[in-house]
Amino acid sequence: MFLRNCGAVLALLPVLGACHRDEPAPVAHPHYELGAAWHGAQGWFYPGEQFDYRMTGLATRQNAPASGLTADGEIWSAEGMTGAHQTLQLPAIVSVRNLLNGRIVRIRLTDRGPQGQGRIIALSPKAADLLGMTADTPVEVMEDEVASRTLAEGLGGRPAAQSISAAPVGEVRETSLSDGSSHVYGNDSSAAATSVAVGPLPVTWMQGSPGPAGLYVLMGIFSGHAAAAGVALRCSGTVLHASEGAGLEWRVLGGPFADIAQADAALDHTRLCGVEGARIIVE
Repeated sequence: MFLRNCGAVLALLPVLGACHRDEPAPVAHPHYELGAAWHGAQGWFYPGEQFDYRMTGLATRQNAPASGLTADGEIWSAEGMTGAHQTLQLPAIVSVRNLLNGRIVRIRLTDRGPQGQGRIIALSPKAADLLGMTADTPVEVMEDEVASRTLAEGLGGRPAAQSISAAPVGEVRETSLSDGSSHVYGNDSSAAATSVAVGPLPVTWMQGSPGPAGLYVLMGIFSGHAAAAGVALRCSGTVLHASEGAGLEWRVLGGPFADIAQADAALDHTRLCGVEGARIIVE
């Protein structure tokens, strides 16, 4: 009886083995990525090129992408110094400073996220650990313009060239007025972008100074005081003079708030009082 049962089990092993198939490993194909508008948990995000990005807000931990690949075609790793951003071109190099303890990490943005408007950046588990994050954390994000431009151009992110290439002509030659060098753009696939190596960033952190840590909700920046005052009245905000320039002279703030939960609740309220695109900032 024992031998007969063993034989039945052994007969099933090839069948079980045939049913099990390993999933193919994702293949990396790093590339420049901007992408179309996408809908998050509470609203729309509109990606666009920006190389002088500097913003305060809340950071969260990043979850692994379902496919194993990031939006710009890299293989995601929990141990990498990477992160996700809602609108910046990918990849981009940024420094993230924890405003509570002053720690700074340098990461490469490779994916889209976070989903909610209440968080401005998501960090890989390794980067979050090095930053000292035990929960969602007030941070300052500052882009490295030179490094980000180098990545964009090396991976094909040349908007002007791309628009020229789409034109119905054979080719367009761009000649430098300084050194006489030239580059040809056109419909021919031979006008490919110069490749650039995309390697891991050092797994390290630096010590900077902490602060500020006051939590506010920025409800908008306006050119006219009357428009700003109307939003402030509807959403219980305060009108302050802005320094952004370009005709945007007034901003509306809510807060300060005692903790992140209160700031999140205030952000939710802005949608109820008719304001889209509000966000949490730290001042």
